[in-house]
Formats: sequence, structure tokens, C-alpha cells
Amino acid sequence: MKHFALSALMAAAFWLTVGPARADVAALYGRADDVWDAQISPNGRYVALGCSPGGWPGICVFDAEQPGDPRVLRGNADTRLLNFYWASDKHIVSNAASYERMAVSAGLRFFEFRRAVSFDVTTGDYAILLNNIGLYTDTTHVSSTCAAKPDKVMMQLTVRASSDAPIGSKIRTTKGGVRAENYEVDLKSGRGKLEKSHNTSVVDVLVDKDCKPVVNVIYNDQRGEFALENAETRRRFFELKSAPVWPMDVMGLSDDRKSVIVQADYDGHFGLHRIRMSDGAMEPLKINGEELGNLGVLHDGSMETVIGFSYLNDLQEHIYVDPELATLQSDLEDILGMTVRIASISVDRSIMTIAAEEPGKPVRFFLYDAAASGLEPLGNIAPQFTGRETGSVTAVSYEARDGLDIPAYLTLPPGKKPADGPFPLIVMPHGGPEARDSASFDWWSQAYAAAGYAVVQPNFRGSSGYGPEFRDAGFGEFGGKMIDDIVDAIGWAEESGLSKGSQACVAGASYGGYAALMSALRGAGKVSCVVAVAPVTDIFDHMARFDSDGAAYNYWARYVGGGKFSSPEMRKSVTPVQRTNEFNVPVLLIHGKSDVVVEPSQSRNFAKAWGTRKGLTFIEMDGQDHYLRSTKARTDTLTESLRFLEENHPGKR
Repeated sequence: MKHFALSALMAAAFWLTVGPARADVAALYGRADDVWDAQISPNGRYVALGCSPGGWPGICVFDAEQPGDPRVLRGNADTRLLNFYWASDKHIVSNAASYERMAVSAGLRFFEFRRAVSFDVTTGDYAILLNNIGLYTDTTHVSSTCAAKPDKVMMQLTVRASSDAPIGSKIRTTKGGVRAENYEVDLKSGRGKLEKSHNTSVVDVLVDKDCKPVVNVIYNDQRGEFALENAETRRRFFELKSAPVWPMDVMGLSDDRKSVIVQADYDGHFGLHRIRMSDGAMEPLKINGEELGNLGVLHDGSMETVIGFSYLNDLQEHIYVDPELATLQSDLEDILGMTVRIASISVDRSIMTIAAEEPGKPVRFFLYDAAASGLEPLGNIAPQFTGRETGSVTAVSYEARDGLDIPAYLTLPPGKKPADGPFPLIVMPHGGPEARDSASFDWWSQAYAAAGYAVVQPNFRGSSGYGPEFRDAGFGEFGGKMIDDIVDAIGWAEESGLSKGSQACVAGASYGGYAALMSALRGAGKVSCVVAVAPVTDIFDHMARFDSDGAAYNYWARYVGGGKFSSPEMRKSVTPVQRTNEFNVPVLLIHGKSDVVVEPSQSRNFAKAWGTRKGLTFIEMDGQDHYLRSTKARTDTLTESLRFLEENHPGKR
């Protein structure tokens, strides 16, 4: 069995003694994820672990043939590593984000630039891919790893046809017309060679494992046009006339290469579908006779062929098209007694990395050797909890005021059961809003539970994962029934004997931060305080950043309600920044200064509107973005919010 010497990485882990002090909870739970991914190289020689040297996500690469210290690609406040994958036997590609201020016609503006970085694990050298084509905001779209051309990848850019101004790689607007450009890129130098500049409205190209174009994706919202065509013959085999804004995501080629897999969301079509290239017939994807619905997809090493599907239930789960992989997954689940996902596979399938998980416990990673049928532990996201109890996480549900059943997750203090209540209550709505919470280990809710709180995470109407009807029930209810669902969790917890008293503090980030603010307004008397991290405080100002005929604008418009808020009075009703004088509970705002998803001005404007009146605490975090992935972002958020909670909604003493 292959062995990877991980002692150097494991030695970097530090251990803390937990006491009742707020600082201990923040330090213990605020650590950046220790091992957050594990990927085996195509030849099975190297294993790359997502690690966090210095408190920022990085990549640590171990060599089975030359044990010793890992090669490390470090992330930091200036260059944040977002993910990684193997592009060849010796090259890893990581998508990295940087935050820079540049001059535009209206003055200085902050931009997030996303770059694909190639890392040579044999030398430690790295190169920014497409470094010879000029300034683009996003150059991360790798179409294929080109099995026939070692150390080359195919990359794609999408540019405006009118001026060739860069707009990023997965753009969903055709204002002014857009077109795709395909480049062959050398992984060592990072230089790209233009292979094809497509006609206007060809916005994406599916290629095979040898980087040969197979399918062109055509989209033009000004003409209401969406189509798929054979890249060689230019014959359209699927076409929509009067198409809505971005009717489907094109996910890749089927495992038999005879169909295109799409994620549809238009005119009653929802979820994963197969479109045959021979005749354009479209049908829902099924496994064992059941439609798959709105699932994610798993690609093979070529990046384009779909080999399975992923979905978030209580935990993240995978379904594999290949019977061999499906059987292996089932066998490993029986052995480990946990939900298992195959994270990566060597080309000959002799070596795999495995992610294993159970509710409320940190995800663990293993190396699986098929020949020896052996498992070797690689690490987990939070090793500081090895041998230490975490808060229990259970699925619950309650009835909203209009009778709709609302699913949720309840996290209790470590070692406690519902019968040990009542507890002080925190309600934590998720972001998105088209997202959902699960039973997975969550550092934030677990920290609050460790401080003595019961934490309810409601999947309010509008959340994903419960079918199109439940999601669509949130359309037009952005600041209405979606918020009422969150407030109704407080009454349910009290009636269930879980909540100490009739009030809760509401805490959340992004849309969850907006929801926390709105809960204080719509749930007067039930909300004792608000913790809002990177909140949207003016949805209309936020929407103004996007083209009104694009998919991003349309996404928000569906939730807000389109023309529902045409009058100033109605707009004000869902805009916290215009209602600061109505808040009668303490509010904590936290925002990263490098946030380009929800701009810091959303919090700054709220603080300005609040004025000198007591009750608001506003904290900006230098060098932090939207996602709270660094140790500093997490520990600062926990330290400040636990102090705030002790003052305004005390937990255990």
C-alpha cells in the first residue's frame, strides 16, 4: 500500500484547552479548515491536500516516492486560493483571487481578479495561466485538461463582441453581444495560444478529452435565442425561440458522449436533463427510474465528461454512473459507518482519495489503495476536535404561520439533549438565498453551541434542495414571508421547550445578514439582537450593479418580486438602510473590506444612516473577503459576536 508521510503537516496542528472563556471558544472554532480537500495525481504518485498554513487556505503536496516535507503553495490576504485540481501528472491548477483598486471613468473602483495558477509539484515553480493576453477580470475557465497533450490545457474566455472589453469567463449576459475564445495554454509558462475565436453569441464550447470541440453553446437574450450545435458541422440539434434569461446551465457531455447534460430552469423544466446530440430530444435524467432533479454534476479528469451527480441532503452525497464506483462507495460506507464521497481517482483507479462525514462532525479524508483494499487517514478539516465532543446536529421542522412546513437543523451544546433545555436561542438563516443549510460540521453554529446556545438554522421558503415549488414560494417574498419563516422558528423553539424565554438573537451572513436585520423589524418583541455579517442592506442598490437584462439581475428580481416594489413606500419596506430609526434592538455589523460579493458600502451606508444613536456596533476587517475562510476572519467574527452576545443575549456563564 502506498504511504504518504504527513507528519510535517500534522505537526503544524496546534491544540487548545477549552474552558468557558470567550477567547478559547473563538480560537478553537475559528481556525481555518486544517485539511479541506484531498486530490490524488493522475499517476497516483502525489497527493495534494487543501491545507491552511499561516491561517489562509493553501495546498500541501506529498510525494509517495520521496517522503519528506510537502511542497506548499501558500495563500494569503493578497492572493486567496479558492480550489485546486490536477491538470497533469505534475501540475496542479488552483483558482486564486486578488483584490485590487483600479482607475475607471468614474474614479477609483475595487475589483476582484480571478486567475488560474499552475503549480509544478516537482520544482515548486508556478505560473499564472493566460498571462500573455492582457487584463481580464476572470481567467479561470479550463475547458479540458487535454489528455492527448500532456502539460497543456484548453481554456476559454468570453469577451464582448462590441469592444472586446473583458467580462470574465462564465458570463451570462449578451448585452452588446459576446463571443467565446478558446486558448491552448502551456502549464509551465502559462502562455496561451489562440485556437479559435468564435462568432458572436457562441458563449461556450464543450470539448472532448483531447480538446477537440464537440458542442457550441449559443445564447443571445436580445433575440431570445438559446441553442446547441454540433461544433464540426454547425448543425443545431437543440433550439429555443423566445428563450427566457439563461434557461439552462450546460454541465458537460454524458459518459457515453452522445448527449449533453444540462441544468434546466424554465417553462416547467427543472433540474438535470439529457439532450441527445442525434435528434435534440430532451428528457429528465433518471437513476433507477427516479428523476434526479436539481443536482450538481461530477466530472472525470478531462473536466468535460459527467461521471456522477452530487446533492446536499442532510450531508453532501454523491451518485455515480459507473457501477464499479457506486459499489465501492457503498462498501466504504459500510466499513466506515459514514457518508462517503470519492474525492479523486488515479487514471488506473488503483488509488483514490475519500471524504467521509457524519452529522455535526468534521469531514475526514482518507487514501484508498484498491490493490491492498486499505484506507490511510489523510486528515480532517478540524483535527482539534479529535476525541472531543461537538454539538449534536439533528434535522427538525416546524410550521410557518401560513401552514407551510419549514425544514431546519438544530445544534445543541456539546453533550446536551433537548430534554436538557431550555437554552438561550440563536436563529441563523443561511445566505444565498437560493441555498440551504445541512447537518455538516459548521464552525460558526458549533461555536455558538459551545458557548451554551441552542442554534436553529431554518431552510426558509426560497431555499434550494426541496424542489421547485418550495424554492419558487420564495419568489416575491425576499423581505416578506421568507423573513416570517425565520421569525417563526423562535416561537417553535419556545413551544418545544428548547428556548429560554420568548426571544432569540438572529445571526447570519450575506442574505442571512439581511434576513437577520429584517427579522428585527418584522419580529418585533421576539428578536433580542442582530449579528449581521456582510449583509445586504439595500437590495435595490445591490441589484444596480448588474445589467438589467442579465441573469444575475434576473436572479435577484425573482426573489424581490420584479415590479412588486415599484413605489418608494414598498421599496422602503424591504430596505433596512432606510429603516434604521425603527430598530430597537442592538445590532452588530461585521464586513470584510475586500468583499466584492456584497460591497462594504452596504454596511457603511447602514452605519451612516444609523448616525450617533446608541445600539450599533460596526466592525470592518482589513484584508478579508465575503467568505470567512481565514483564521483571522473567523476568530475576529467569533470574538466580536460572542462579546456582543454576552452583553445582549447571554449564554452559559
